[in-house]
Amino acid sequence: MSARILIVDDDPALLEALPDAIALRMNGITIDTCETAPGALDKIQQTDYDVIVTDIKLPGMDGLELLDQIKLLRPGTPTVLITGHGERDLAVRALRGGAYDFVQKPIDRDYFVASLERAIQVRGLDRHVDQQRLELERHARVLQHIDRGVFLVDEEGIIRYWNPAAQSITGLATDELVGRRADEALPGWDAIGPEVPVAQVPGPGSTEAKTLPLDIEGRELWVSISGVQFEDGIVYAFRNLTEERALDELKGEFVATVSHELRTPLAAIYGAAQTLRRADVQLGDENRARLLEVIAAESERLSRIAGEILLASNLDSGRFSVERQQLEVEELVTEVVDEMRAVVASRQDIVIDLVAKNGLSPVACDGDKLRQVLINLLDNAVKYSPDGGRIEVRVEPHDNCVRFVITDEGLGIPHGEQQRIFGKFYRLDPRLTRGVGGTGLGLYICRELVRRMEGRLSVTSSEGRGSSFVVDLPAAVVETSHSKRVSQPA
Repeated sequence: MSARILIVDDDPALLEALPDAIALRMNGITIDTCETAPGALDKIQQTDYDVIVTDIKLPGMDGLELLDQIKLLRPGTPTVLITGHGERDLAVRALRGGAYDFVQKPIDRDYFVASLERAIQVRGLDRHVDQQRLELERHARVLQHIDRGVFLVDEEGIIRYWNPAAQSITGLATDELVGRRADEALPGWDAIGPEVPVAQVPGPGSTEAKTLPLDIEGRELWVSISGVQFEDGIVYAFRNLTEERALDELKGEFVATVSHELRTPLAAIYGAAQTLRRADVQLGDENRARLLEVIAAESERLSRIAGEILLASNLDSGRFSVERQQLEVEELVTEVVDEMRAVVASRQDIVIDLVAKNGLSPVACDGDKLRQVLINLLDNAVKYSPDGGRIEVRVEPHDNCVRFVITDEGLGIPHGEQQRIFGKFYRLDPRLTRGVGGTGLGLYICRELVRRMEGRLSVTSSEGRGSSFVVDLPAAVVETSHSKRVSQPA
């Protein structure tokens, strides 16, 4: 037993005798003594004693007043009062005031030591409980701040705990769930609850989380969830995999799309090459030139697909830079429009018009990257106008920017899809129901290129009535005529 005791008494003989008696009967005990209540309070402020022993009558401040002060300073410390003969009423008052025990003079040393041993044991238990409470509070604070959803369902199926991350992930408020049955409060829990893997003991590898869907107010939420059984119920932990799952689906669609996009030109190249190789087929100069043109055009298409994939990878990795310089945009836009007119010359149902204001300010941008953005947006406008129509390219000043607007009369974009179209791998027509091909990287590349030139790309659209893509690029400062290389992180 290891403990520290304070004895307070104004009798020097008692202060000498009691420590000796305790030392003979108890091992590992450190004893401090004090003759006055104020001196005792100073010691109590500095030291958390296991037991305090005080005479009930002290000069200046009696033992009852000292007891009150001890309860304020050290409410958990047991206090044993020493009373004289005939002071039983004072002893009763002391017990009612929170004293642990009282000992009458003349002191029965065996009883006194037994009382101290019990008090020390009680104080040790209190400290252990306090430590456990602090640990529980610390664990609760940790659960309040981790990024995984955690909730407790007791043996009756009632939710007893729901941490802030669980509320943030699901949108279900803590006060709406705690105290209710899980199968009533959590949408679909009666179906997916039995599917959640539950380990009997915690620890790495005890069980593998399972990905399951929750339907919350019409919103499908995919969570990776597992549980651990303990005596009061099951603690579940989960994280949100909805975005990762959507990205995986987009990647799957991307692989399928790229496979289709590659297979078509490869088949055309292979067919044309095989025809040219056949010795039994006599080809005239015109047919031979036509087949060579097919090989060249489809090879260019393959190169464009590979270029998009490589560029998207470079944008993601940060291995990319733009050459920002002062650029007069009229000539560049005219060249882009003329190039696209030549590309769609065989389509009599497509008209591309250019509307450009005179006296436009120069733009601070990378000319090659701006050309790529405009070509991609025009190509997109053509692809998503399967029934033809007018495509307008408008260039005009806007605030401190030059604005480029590409407007078509094509398929349009549903309102709910208009923010998603700039995501990587996203395609508005993934099943090619309208014959619209592509890798799903074009608009993602456009947005990233514009952003790296400190501009902004946005869209307005009505489904079935066409779309307008708007590029705003900052006007150049006229005095700055020299080129400047600006490396942009991904």
